[in-house]
Amino acid sequence: MRTQGVTYEKAKAFAIEVNALCNELRDKGEYVMSKQILKAGTSIGANYCEALGSESPQDFVHKLSISLKEANETYFWLDILHTSGYVDTDRFDTLRAAQLEEIYKMMNSASITVKKRNNLS
Repeated sequence: MRTQGVTYEKAKAFAIEVNALCNELRDKGEYVMSKQILKAGTSIGANYCEALGSESPQDFVHKLSISLKEANETYFWLDILHTSGYVDTDRFDTLRAAQLEEIYKMMNSASITVKKRNNLS
């Protein structure tokens, strides 16, 4: 297993925040979207861990692309929850801008770097 590093720690912290949000949503009686955001938000880090254990540069990029897709899905659910009034603007901004977008940028940058180094398209 490779050293996890900053991206791992940020994805882990985000997953913990999403889990806490999910618990709060369930306390408010919201079960469907809470389950969706929990699955997508925790999957970002899980797929990143798979990328860290990848067998090749192509496999790394592929698994990272799954993490990026999960980040996009998480953003969608977060946006819906915010628009629906389940998540206030401060929490939305913190989760989206301070955490999710940063994780996305870090993973996207890693993907671009590996693609360039290995002449992958």
